Parts: sequence; structure tokens; C-alpha cells
Amino acid sequence: MTKFILHGGFTRHENELNRSFYEEFVRDVPEQGTVLIVHFASREEDTAVAFDEQCRKFAEQAQSKNMSFVKATEENFIEQLKQADAIYFHGGSTNKLLRILRTYPDLKPLMEGKTIAGSSAGAYALAKLGTSHSEDAMREGLGLVPLRVVCHYESPELPPAEGAISLLKRTAENLELVLLKDCEWQVFRA
Repeated sequence: MTKFILHGGFTRHENELNRSFYEEFVRDVPEQGTVLIVHFASREEDTAVAFDEQCRKFAEQAQSKNMSFVKATEENFIEQLKQADAIYFHGGSTNKLLRILRTYPDLKPLMEGKTIAGSSAGAYALAKLGTSHSEDAMREGLGLVPLRVVCHYESPELPPAEGAISLLKRTAENLELVLLKDCEWQVFRA
């Protein structure tokens, strides 16, 4: 069974919710395990600072466990997925992330039995359906977790479009609706 951790966004904020998120993410990574950090959604060209910051935060919560951190590349992504014990999809542009991920055939078998986390755009990409923040529309994710997701719920900084939330609430009602405020996270197994 695969462990999915969906995060509502803003993992860079220093607070107890984010500290516990990082702790939960590394909990099942084995000694000498490999963590793959995916910045495909990033709006920045240079993701080195964000990568270093996330490595530091994961390592701080690993309680002296030795782990390797790998920055995902589009060229080596499939091989990197195979080697990773845990995968973290950072936030940014959901459309950009989905466009890149959809170029790879069936990713689900490569993630089975691992810990997979997504923050904001990463959570939307992992879910079946998610909201848009710029228009009154829904987005279809990869469906690795059969959920409807709203990230940045009630956020003063980056709220989803109200019409998108309304539309999502009326669509695919057989799927659980998950409302994640900034920095909130939940674990799902699929």
C-alpha cells in the first residue's frame, strides 16, 4: 500500500504543522534511503535554494537517520522514481507539473509501496480532481489518490477561486472532498 501525504501549501513557513509534515514524510524512509524531490511545478528557473531548504527540513526531522536527497530531472525521472524510497512533489504551477508528469507512461506502479507527498500543486497533481486558483474551473489530476482536493482553503494569500470550489463540491460526489488550509496536511493510503 502506498502512503500519500497531501499538504495544503506553503511548506516553507516555519511552524508546527510544517515541522510535523516533514517528520511524517521521513518516518518510513529507511536508513540509507533515498528521497526524490520534484520541483517540476516551480515557477523559478533556479530551484537550488528551495531544494537545499527542503533537504535541510527533511534531515532535521529524520532523527539522525542517514538519507540521500536527489533533485528530480525530467531526463532521468523514471529511473529516479525506481530508486527512490519517498517522493516529494513541491508546489508551484499545477498546469506545468501536470504537463510534465503526463509525458511519462503509467507512473502509479513506480510509486507503489512508497511514501509520496505533494504540496499544493503537488497535491492537486496526485489527486483525481482539484480546484483552480485563477479561474472558476476544476482540474483533473493523475488520480493516484481518489480524492477531490482544495489546497490553500480559506487562504488570505492564495485562495482558490470560489466558483472552482463550488463546482468541485458538486462534481464526483462519490469521492471524498479534502479541504486543506495553508500548511495543513493529511495522510491517505491507496
